[in-house]
Amino acid sequence: MRRLTEAGDTIVEVLICIAIVSMILGGAFVTTRNSQLGVRDSQEHAEALKLLESQLEQLRADAASDGKVKTFGTPFCMYNEQPVSATSPPTSADCKQDNTGAPTTTQPVFNLTVGRVNSSGGYLFTLKAQWASVSNGQAEESMVYRLY
Repeated sequence: MRRLTEAGDTIVEVLICIAIVSMILGGAFVTTRNSQLGVRDSQEHAEALKLLESQLEQLRADAASDGKVKTFGTPFCMYNEQPVSATSPPTSADCKQDNTGAPTTTQPVFNLTVGRVNSSGGYLFTLKAQWASVSNGQAEESMVYRLY
Protein backbone atom coordinates (compact mmCIF):
# COMPACT_ATOMS: atom_id res chain seq x y z
CA MET A 1 0.00 0.00 0.00
CA ARG A 2 0.98 3.51 -0.66
CA ARG A 3 1.69 5.90 2.11
CA LEU A 4 -0.53 8.95 2.32
CA THR A 5 2.43 11.24 3.09
CA GLU A 6 4.14 10.56 -0.23
CA ALA A 7 3.31 13.23 -2.80
CA GLY A 8 5.08 14.86 -5.72
CA ASP A 9 5.25 15.25 -9.46
CA THR A 10 6.40 12.55 -11.80
CA ILE A 11 9.17 13.15 -14.29
CA VAL A 12 6.65 13.12 -17.15
CA GLU A 13 4.68 15.97 -15.60
CA VAL A 14 7.87 18.02 -15.12
CA LEU A 15 8.93 17.44 -18.75
CA ILE A 16 5.51 18.52 -20.01
CA CYS A 17 5.72 21.73 -17.96
CA ILE A 18 9.23 22.45 -19.30
CA ALA A 19 8.03 21.91 -22.89
CA ILE A 20 5.07 24.29 -22.42
CA VAL A 21 7.25 27.02 -20.87
CA SER A 22 9.83 26.59 -23.67
CA MET A 23 7.17 27.05 -26.36
CA ILE A 24 5.84 30.19 -24.67
CA LEU A 25 9.32 31.70 -24.32
CA GLY A 26 10.20 30.76 -27.93
CA GLY A 27 7.05 32.47 -29.22
CA ALA A 28 7.80 35.58 -27.17
CA PHE A 29 11.35 35.70 -28.60
CA VAL A 30 10.12 35.41 -32.21
CA THR A 31 7.49 38.11 -31.66
CA THR A 32 10.03 40.45 -30.05
CA ARG A 33 12.56 39.88 -32.84
CA ASN A 34 9.99 40.57 -35.57
CA SER A 35 8.90 43.73 -33.79
CA GLN A 36 12.51 44.87 -33.47
CA LEU A 37 13.15 44.29 -37.20
CA GLY A 38 10.02 46.27 -38.06
CA VAL A 39 11.12 49.21 -35.94
CA ARG A 40 14.62 49.20 -37.46
CA ASP A 41 13.17 48.96 -40.97
CA SER A 42 10.98 52.00 -40.27
CA GLN A 43 14.00 53.90 -38.95
CA GLU A 44 15.97 53.13 -42.11
CA HIS A 45 13.13 54.34 -44.34
CA ALA A 46 12.81 57.55 -42.29
CA GLU A 47 16.58 58.15 -42.56
CA ALA A 48 16.45 57.58 -46.33
CA LEU A 49 13.58 60.06 -46.70
CA LYS A 50 15.50 62.58 -44.60
CA LEU A 51 18.53 62.24 -46.89
CA LEU A 52 16.37 62.59 -50.01
CA GLU A 53 14.76 65.72 -48.58
CA SER A 54 18.24 67.07 -47.86
CA GLN A 55 19.21 66.50 -51.51
CA LEU A 56 16.02 68.25 -52.57
CA GLU A 57 16.68 71.24 -50.31
CA GLN A 58 20.18 71.55 -51.73
CA LEU A 59 18.72 71.55 -55.25
CA ARG A 60 16.22 74.25 -54.28
CA ALA A 61 18.96 76.34 -52.63
CA ASP A 62 21.10 75.99 -55.73
CA ALA A 63 18.23 77.19 -57.94
CA ALA A 64 17.42 80.06 -55.56
CA SER A 65 21.02 81.30 -55.48
CA ASP A 66 20.96 82.51 -59.09
CA GLY A 67 17.43 81.71 -60.28
CA LYS A 68 18.32 78.65 -62.33
CA VAL A 69 19.49 75.10 -61.90
CA LYS A 70 23.08 74.40 -62.84
CA THR A 71 23.51 71.86 -65.61
CA PHE A 72 25.27 69.10 -63.72
CA GLY A 73 25.89 65.73 -65.28
CA THR A 74 23.34 63.13 -64.34
CA PRO A 75 23.09 61.09 -62.20
CA PHE A 76 24.73 62.97 -59.33
CA CYS A 77 24.34 63.62 -55.61
CA MET A 78 25.46 66.18 -53.06
CA TYR A 79 27.01 65.84 -49.62
CA ASN A 80 25.62 67.96 -46.79
CA GLU A 81 28.89 69.72 -46.03
CA GLN A 82 29.85 70.27 -49.67
CA PRO A 83 28.67 73.62 -51.06
CA VAL A 84 27.36 73.41 -54.61
CA SER A 85 28.45 76.02 -57.11
CA ALA A 86 29.54 76.30 -60.70
CA THR A 87 33.16 75.80 -59.60
CA SER A 88 32.37 72.90 -57.25
CA PRO A 89 29.76 70.69 -58.93
CA PRO A 90 28.12 67.83 -57.05
CA THR A 91 29.96 64.58 -56.60
CA SER A 92 29.65 61.61 -58.89
CA ALA A 93 26.83 59.10 -59.11
CA ASP A 94 28.64 56.80 -56.66
CA CYS A 95 27.48 58.68 -53.58
CA LYS A 96 27.50 56.70 -50.35
CA GLN A 97 26.32 58.59 -47.28
CA ASP A 98 25.49 57.78 -43.69
CA ASN A 99 22.30 58.92 -42.00
CA THR A 100 23.77 62.40 -41.41
CA GLY A 101 24.64 63.00 -45.07
CA ALA A 102 28.39 62.58 -44.62
CA PRO A 103 30.50 60.31 -46.86
CA THR A 104 30.89 56.83 -45.38
CA THR A 105 31.58 53.18 -46.04
CA THR A 106 30.27 51.87 -42.69
CA GLN A 107 26.76 50.48 -42.27
CA PRO A 108 24.14 51.66 -42.84
CA VAL A 109 25.25 53.05 -46.19
CA PHE A 110 22.69 54.92 -48.27
CA ASN A 111 23.55 55.10 -51.97
CA LEU A 112 21.97 58.33 -53.24
CA THR A 113 21.42 59.37 -56.84
CA VAL A 114 19.72 62.35 -58.39
CA GLY A 115 18.63 62.05 -62.00
CA ARG A 116 17.52 65.04 -64.06
CA VAL A 117 15.53 65.30 -67.27
CA ASN A 118 14.30 68.38 -69.07
CA SER A 119 10.55 68.85 -68.91
CA SER A 120 8.23 71.57 -70.05
CA GLY A 121 9.63 74.78 -68.60
CA GLY A 122 11.95 73.22 -66.06
CA TYR A 123 13.60 70.08 -64.81
CA LEU A 124 12.17 66.87 -63.42
CA PHE A 125 14.41 65.40 -60.73
CA THR A 126 14.22 61.77 -59.60
CA LEU A 127 15.93 61.25 -56.25
CA LYS A 128 16.68 57.69 -55.11
CA ALA A 129 18.15 56.15 -51.99
CA GLN A 130 19.17 52.47 -51.88
CA TRP A 131 20.52 50.54 -48.93
CA ALA A 132 20.88 47.05 -47.48
CA SER A 133 17.81 46.65 -45.29
CA VAL A 134 17.89 44.68 -42.05
CA SER A 135 14.61 42.92 -42.81
CA ASN A 136 14.44 42.09 -46.50
CA GLY A 137 17.76 42.57 -48.29
CA GLN A 138 17.87 45.57 -50.62
CA ALA A 139 15.49 48.51 -50.01
CA GLU A 140 14.82 51.68 -51.98
CA GLU A 141 13.02 54.98 -51.52
CA SER A 142 12.46 57.45 -54.32
CA MET A 143 11.06 60.91 -54.76
CA VAL A 144 10.19 62.93 -57.86
CA TYR A 145 10.35 66.73 -57.86
CA ARG A 146 9.74 69.30 -60.59
CA LEU A 147 11.77 72.49 -60.39
CA TYR A 148 11.03 75.49 -62.62
